This record gives sequence, structure tokens and C-alpha cells, in this order.
Amino acid sequence: MPFFFLFNSYIFRIFAKQKKEIWNIILMRYFEYLCCAEKHLKACQQLLQSYQQMTKDEHHVWLELYYLSGYIIEGIVVYSAYKLNNWNPMDDIQRRYNKSFSQRTNLDFFRKRSKIINGVERIDSFFQNRPHGALSVEGHRFQEIVKSLLKPNPSFNDVPYIGNGEIDSDVERLIDEWKPEVRYHYYGMNLMIPNLDRDIISRLITTCSKIYLKHI
Repeated sequence: MPFFFLFNSYIFRIFAKQKKEIWNIILMRYFEYLCCAEKHLKACQQLLQSYQQMTKDEHHVWLELYYLSGYIIEGIVVYSAYKLNNWNPMDDIQRRYNKSFSQRTNLDFFRKRSKIINGVERIDSFFQNRPHGALSVEGHRFQEIVKSLLKPNPSFNDVPYIGNGEIDSDVERLIDEWKPEVRYHYYGMNLMIPNLDRDIISRLITTCSKIYLKHI
């Protein structure tokens, strides 16, 4: 049974059993996204370096690395977007709603926030009629956050993908097409992306490393 399946199953069981306790402990601070990106990057680099071909069908290996690479970039993007726009680093980006921040950036952890008051759902005016594609962390569409908040900022001029730095066109295409579902539906999805092999994945992980090293 694949390691990632076992790991994800373990995490699910823990949350199902101790949801309340974990909710009281875990804080979603933006700098933790950068820590996660660093861990994923190191894991991908080590796996890529140590991997030796065991079978003719290596697609699942490159798919796992492609899947993790998206979370490397997402972590850097979320960290950069919140830091760049002066979010309090000690505030939880999931629990804390900062209306002025969201009005200024059009970004929130959720696409829609609401509260139940006397049994009635109340939605803040900012989130009413908010389009489905609005900027949110939970949606995992970090590509839109890049376009709206990072690329226009001169801080990222020489950074690949999240800025205007030089980037391999095949790698850029892979990142543009990335979504969490790609790990599970790649064979059945009509994704216009290059075939995954050691070469393209090596270039992708190298690009992730460059983005990480040049983050703000």
C-alpha cells in the first residue's frame, strides 16, 4: 500500500477521533506555510536524488513528485501574499477575519465566511455575491493569487513563476495546470500538460528551489 495513502489515512483517523482537541491546538499562521513548503522541497529533492528505476512504469513516482511540488509553490505563495500585505504573523489566517485586509487584497482563507446567529446564517457584506473564483487559500488556486497579488509587485521581478523571472515553458505549464485532484485523476483527465518523466520533474523541482531561495 503506498506510503502517502497510509499517511493520509492516519491523519484522517486522528482528526476524526480528536477533532475538537486538534482544532484548539493547531494555528494556521502564514509563516507555517513556508515551513511546509521547505519540508516538501527537501523531501522531493531527496526522493529525486535517491530514486532508482525499479519498474518500466515510473509514472506514479513522477506523479507523486508533481503533486507535492504544487504544495511547495502554494506554501510560498500563501506566505508571500500575507507577508507582503502586512498580515499580523501571529494571527491565524483561518480563524481570524480581517475585513480591511480582504477588501484591500480580495483574499481570505475561505471563499465565503458566515456565522450562525440565533439559528440564522449571517454572511458579511464582503462575502455576499462573491464569485466562485475569488481569491481564497482553501480553494488551492494559488495561480490566481500569483496573478493578482504577486506578479504585479516589483519584489518578485527576478523570481520564476510568482514574479517575472525566467522560467522553463514546460515547467510553467505544469504549474499552471496543477490542482490537488491531479494526483488521483491524472490518467482520466484531459490535461494538456507535458508527459511526466525524470527530466521534466527535475526541472520542476529545480524551479521550486529557485522560487524558495528567492522568496521575500
